Amino acid sequence: MSVISITGCETTHIYKLEIGENETVWIDIPNDCSISINYLTNGKRNQEVVAGYITNSMGQKMNHNIGGYNDINF
Repeated sequence: MSVISITGCETTHIYKLEIGENETVWIDIPNDCSISINYLTNGKRNQEVVAGYITNSMGQKMNHNIGGYNDINF
């Protein structure tokens, strides 16, 4: 999987991530926003919501399984 764009509160990228690999990305949350990712895999563009609503008082570390099951009840 290549060029995973993380957008919402700020925009950042993970340029390459193989199956089974993981990477921690810290995102500044200056105000209310949401976080989503989009990525290209097997020639297809995909988009996923990581967090539908967050605010700057919600600082936490989250895990997100790209293309897999995610419990978004936090």
